[in-house]
Amino acid sequence: AAAGATASGDGVGLGALIDDDEATTWAYLGAQAEPVAGKGVTVRLAGDRPQQVRRVQVSALLRPADAQDPGGDTQTQNRFTALRSFRILACTASATVDCSQAKDYRRVYTSPRDAFPAARPRPVAPNLTMRSFTIPRTTATHLRLEVAASQCTGNPDYAGQQTNDPNVPTDCTTGSAISGQVRAADFQVFTH
Repeated sequence: AAAGATASGDGVGLGALIDDDEATTWAYLGAQAEPVAGKGVTVRLAGDRPQQVRRVQVSALLRPADAQDPGGDTQTQNRFTALRSFRILACTASATVDCSQAKDYRRVYTSPRDAFPAARPRPVAPNLTMRSFTIPRTTATHLRLEVAASQCTGNPDYAGQQTNDPNVPTDCTTGSAISGQVRAADFQVFTH
């Protein structure tokens, strides 16, 4: 954002995703069992020409509750709402393409399923901090960080019935009130 990039897309705190600050977060705050896959943020890269991107950095770190959050995500950030895996899509604006439609984008990178690994009993901060991902050399004016899964919806350690009591649902995707939420702290794009 400091260089002039702008963010648009799903959820709240869109600008927080590109502010180079892991203490702020973007969030999609959907209802229980609402799919988080496909939600995301589109970044119009700085400058008036296409950029050649080779690497991105992403953080899924969460922060304490903040009643003053400018994006509107004032609630406690449950660890299971942290981003687990993602896709990067790219678009190059031209005289005939304005990068406003999903069909304008092509997938250029899919992260590992455990891009932000976690194990029982819960995700921990050291596994959610900033990580670097090398992507294929991509020329674009816009990049979209798109959710593949949250810790809740994509981690096999939190899936299925995990107790002998069927009256206590333990599958995070179907049994948790936060399954329709996902958060990420930062998305950085590098041209070298």
